[in-house]
Amino acid sequence: MSASRRLEPDWPRRGRVTLKPFQNGLSAEEWRRFWESFRDPEIAEWNGNRPLKMPLWLFKRVVNGEIKRGDRIGFVILDEKGEWLGTLELYESSRREATLGIILGRKDRWGQGYGREAVAAALDYAFGRLGLEKVKLRTFSHNERAQRAFKAAGFKTVGHEDLPGGKTDVLMEITREEWREAGGS
Repeated sequence: MSASRRLEPDWPRRGRVTLKPFQNGLSAEEWRRFWESFRDPEIAEWNGNRPLKMPLWLFKRVVNGEIKRGDRIGFVILDEKGEWLGTLELYESSRREATLGIILGRKDRWGQGYGREAVAAALDYAFGRLGLEKVKLRTFSHNERAQRAFKAAGFKTVGHEDLPGGKTDVLMEITREEWREAGGS
């Protein structure tokens, strides 16, 4: 395993997945894959965006600027071999709650439980290390695969929001108490 893929013992992990904090530095390959996932038309559609057009150097600058603001914690999702799977963020973060966002950029790994394990690792981190009281998220109503993964991690649907263009967001959340009742550490 290369130095850029070294897994540190204090990084959040669950099952086959390890979350590498952005502040530990991303390798050139991790940056490229992260950027490419935002450029992919299918992934952009699932994320409610158009494919990213900005060059990699500007993407790095924007992401690093967002992380430095202090209300966002970013992770690279690594598989059991230390290989890049995607990214996960806790953003709009306060002392009490945060919003979860996840992009599994490796389409060949979709539907294999990696997203569910990454979400569980993020919840362990959010409720354990950060001491948050609630984690929330939103996903398109037609993204049933994501909703199943979030429900498997303990999230509950708390509402819906109509969006322009005829789409609907499903609003989901989980509290620290619900996480503990579901077997969180």
